[in-house]
Amino acid sequence: MSEVPKHEDPFDSSLCGEYTRILLAGFATCSGLFWLVHLMLGTGAVVMVIANAIVLTIAIGSRFAGIRRLAILTLLTPIVVILLAQQDTQSWWSPRVMFSPTYTLLALLVLLIRDGWIVIQSGSKAITPKTVLAVVIGLALAAYMIVIPAIDMVLEPFRDRPTSYVMEDLTSWEILRVRSSKLTVFAVFAYGGACVGSFLNVAASSAPRRQPIALRSSACPKCGKSIRRIDNLPIISYWWLGGRCRDCQAPIPIRYLFIELIGMTIFASLFLFELVTGAANIPGFFHYHYTGIIWMILYTKWPVVGIYFLHCILFSSLLMLALMEQDHLQAPRWMKIGLLIGFASSVIAVPTMLTVSVGDQIPVQLSGTVPEWLDRTANCLIGGLLGWTFGRLCSSVRLRWRQSSKSLPFSFTLLGITLGWQAVLTIGVFWLVTINLLKHFGGRHLRRQWLTPATLLVLIAILHHPAWKWLSERISW
Repeated sequence: MSEVPKHEDPFDSSLCGEYTRILLAGFATCSGLFWLVHLMLGTGAVVMVIANAIVLTIAIGSRFAGIRRLAILTLLTPIVVILLAQQDTQSWWSPRVMFSPTYTLLALLVLLIRDGWIVIQSGSKAITPKTVLAVVIGLALAAYMIVIPAIDMVLEPFRDRPTSYVMEDLTSWEILRVRSSKLTVFAVFAYGGACVGSFLNVAASSAPRRQPIALRSSACPKCGKSIRRIDNLPIISYWWLGGRCRDCQAPIPIRYLFIELIGMTIFASLFLFELVTGAANIPGFFHYHYTGIIWMILYTKWPVVGIYFLHCILFSSLLMLALMEQDHLQAPRWMKIGLLIGFASSVIAVPTMLTVSVGDQIPVQLSGTVPEWLDRTANCLIGGLLGWTFGRLCSSVRLRWRQSSKSLPFSFTLLGITLGWQAVLTIGVFWLVTINLLKHFGGRHLRRQWLTPATLLVLIAILHHPAWKWLSERISW
């Protein structure tokens, strides 16, 4: 019987752990640099630089794992809390939400749980790393999306506000700081998309074959050796290794790099034309007078952030379905049900997720007494039903003989549920025109094996999204 290792790091034993490590390291680096250029704010900024340096070092390091590192963290965390609490100018719920001390302390808490698990694992097998990671990620997401905005909303009426403002010209150093902060925020969102693309590669290949998706270690499919954490960075590791496994020198499929680049493109493009513009591309969305990275993200507008991530997840899901279709696979039933419930519940429960009502999309005047949630539910059902019907009718259209298009109805259904029936109808018309042009007038070099109906739908939907509002105004009743 093999002996269980005493200090197995949960960050090394699963994809979720590896992505958590990447997020912690990226967050600590960005937050540390932010506070480094704001050292003139006082002792609080110095403490934040040191705290983020601790998070970065412990997140990527392997020294003193177990009881010693747990003791160090247990000692340092309350010291950081006490030092920050003594700073009168330090705002725990700062408008610069991404760099708030609260998130640095949450990162320290995640590391405490990680090293606590290592200590528990050395003497007990009752708790699994999967359970610990799931709880930690769930709590972090709940705190980020629910707890912190709720507390911020409660405290807002009690905050002191200045009676007047004085506008001053920024110095060259201040302009450099502002622009570098904007670039850093953009890089974080864009590289987050690359990480999602890396995960989609695994999900598209493993889920239809009933293999574990996230809760397993990364390993080379040729030699079976575990992939080192430094070799598992999306895009960067592929370039650094020259597209080959470090151990057996087997070539890494170029598709992995392409999907990571596409994931980065989805998050980065939506960041530029949807998030920082205050969702100016979405019909019916509330118009903000001030836009940009500072006003949309650092002074967080949660409706915009929420709809941005909803659309990022939508296009990522469509990309995953297209990858399965390219491999002649189908999404399992549990995944389809989960996606349907997830998108439908988000659209129905949150008023800002679906901004165009049924009454605005049909020439019939509806009664003003119809509840908003019922209107969103009707829009969701009509859009999903139209998308499924359109997808079923178009599933017989193929670019080549015996090409699979079984993912098309479900992809159209997700688009209809999330964007509404009018958007899915416009996207469907563009898809029909494009696929017929490629089929009848395009040469064989324009119809690669990877260009399946679902893949073309992803491309059309992404290209349609920036012009959604403009097209909606042109074809409105």
